[in-house]
Amino acid sequence: MFDVRLIFRTATMLSILLAALWVAPGNGPAAAAEAVPADLSEADRADLARIEAYLNDLTTMESRFLQFSEEGVAEGRIMLDRPGHLRIEYAPPVPVLMIASSRLLMYHDTQLKQTTFLPVSETPAALLIDDDIMFSGDVTVTAFERTPKAFRITLEQTDAPDTGSVTLMFEDAPMRLAKWRVIDAQGTAVDVSLLEPRFGVEFKNAGDLFSTIDPNSVIE
Repeated sequence: MFDVRLIFRTATMLSILLAALWVAPGNGPAAAAEAVPADLSEADRADLARIEAYLNDLTTMESRFLQFSEEGVAEGRIMLDRPGHLRIEYAPPVPVLMIASSRLLMYHDTQLKQTTFLPVSETPAALLIDDDIMFSGDVTVTAFERTPKAFRITLEQTDAPDTGSVTLMFEDAPMRLAKWRVIDAQGTAVDVSLLEPRFGVEFKNAGDLFSTIDPNSVIE
């Protein structure tokens, strides 16, 4: 099960799961005692189980994305090869590359040529690449909304809800992850939409795509 505590945050790394990082307990505002779970019906629980199964059954995905925040609009490409691998490339002028491989996430600023490493378990990337994805334990479902063709799930860290929230949005029939929203401890919202995602793709150069070798160490 993943740990959604986030210990690293920069203005150019705002997107969750995928980019935005919450403030770790003890470094931000005083946390509430515990997240308040949503009042879920049996039908809600059945739908949540179905969404968990969908995420756990995902193998590979490639998609363009658009990110909206008060900073402006950014775009890029995301590649998923689960379990264990994720790559997020921002298009210029955002100089950010993120790669998660098994237990390690690499954040590389291509402009400053600076690289930071941190455990995947302390980032939201684990929500997509963990072996066993569950909406319980370290996270709490605090809101669940259903429309005829979509679902919205809001998650908070169980023992530190004041650090922010993540809302995942899924289309239904067929099921697919479509969008997400991150709200951090300061109330800053970031929205990310997937554009024309492709599932079950083959990454022929996966070893290079998902390598967490520091680009600064590569001799050209």
